[in-house]
Amino acid sequence: MNPMNPRPRLQHVATLAEVSIAAASRILRGDTAEFSGPTCERVVKAAKQLGWRRNLLVHSLQTGRSRTVGVVVPPYDSFWVNLLSGVNSRLAAADFLPINVWPGDAENLPYFEAGEQESVQLMNRLLERWVDGLILWPPFAMTYHAHSRDLTDNTVPVVLIDYHAEHLGFDTVATDEFQGAALVAEHLLELGHRRFAFIGGRETAAQTWAQERRQGVEKAFSRVPGVSYKNWKLNSRGDDGLEVARRILRSSLQPTAIVAATDHQAVLAYQAAAELGLRIPEDLSVTGFADLDFAVGMIPPLTTVRQRAAEIGRQAASVILGRLDGTISSADPVDMRIPADLVVRSSTAPPRAAAASTARRKKTAGVPRT
Repeated sequence: MNPMNPRPRLQHVATLAEVSIAAASRILRGDTAEFSGPTCERVVKAAKQLGWRRNLLVHSLQTGRSRTVGVVVPPYDSFWVNLLSGVNSRLAAADFLPINVWPGDAENLPYFEAGEQESVQLMNRLLERWVDGLILWPPFAMTYHAHSRDLTDNTVPVVLIDYHAEHLGFDTVATDEFQGAALVAEHLLELGHRRFAFIGGRETAAQTWAQERRQGVEKAFSRVPGVSYKNWKLNSRGDDGLEVARRILRSSLQPTAIVAATDHQAVLAYQAAAELGLRIPEDLSVTGFADLDFAVGMIPPLTTVRQRAAEIGRQAASVILGRLDGTISSADPVDMRIPADLVVRSSTAPPRAAAASTARRKKTAGVPRT
């Protein structure tokens, strides 16, 4: 080997193993059928001795595949971190490498709509590096669709996370928001609550999850007579959640339960309740959605809907791989919805009137009538 160029090449492996370069290449790719056992062993031993590694750039040029997937999903909270873990583990098992990038900075993670041109440039950079597919957060998916003609290559498979829009025509893997919303609504109804407030998301075009969670609880509440309900939306930046929670608790509705569209908003409901001297769950039940890492440590621990984040990530990666290897060949978009699970903790209880009525019934049960 040339000391000025210490990186071992395939020709060095072939020379040390006393085989042709073509034979060494085939054996190291696993194509060993036409070679004797000792020959294969010599090639593998030589590769290990020299520290040889595959040149995936050359492999990409030869096959037209880079074995990389662009993942434009920011690690915004523990849900997204766990989802990215699922994406990474599934791609790694298939010998694919995720390239995880996003525009913006930590202070502006939820507000990527303002950086549309930057998003286009970012996705072009991924496509110019021959990624074989893209897994996208909803705002990026909308940008990708709107600017597809401007992109270097708009033919790679695309999977959306946490979003449903038939007109985009992309594959989607997301939580079954309606099912999860129904779980929390039915839980509160069974406890005896009848006055509800819902703290929704901004419900931007990219937030179909917020719309579906709201619609899910509204559908469940509409089936029960005597329910009073109101939806409160956040402003366009979603930064007035605490003030919205205060208005809810001061309103004439006087809800006995707040259904928050996210665990983040449930935290603000806790804060507003504390400011007004309301106890959770004695005076007010609160629920969240996601089961983020801080939910169990809240005081009291938060009743919430657990999303199966890692499974969503694994399935999103599986859809990309299925499109690439042809096991998913239908022209119709995949719309995969992953079930959610209700996690009941100490932030929910029967409302005071219902609890008092239950206590009276227990107290008088079995007492003979006179």
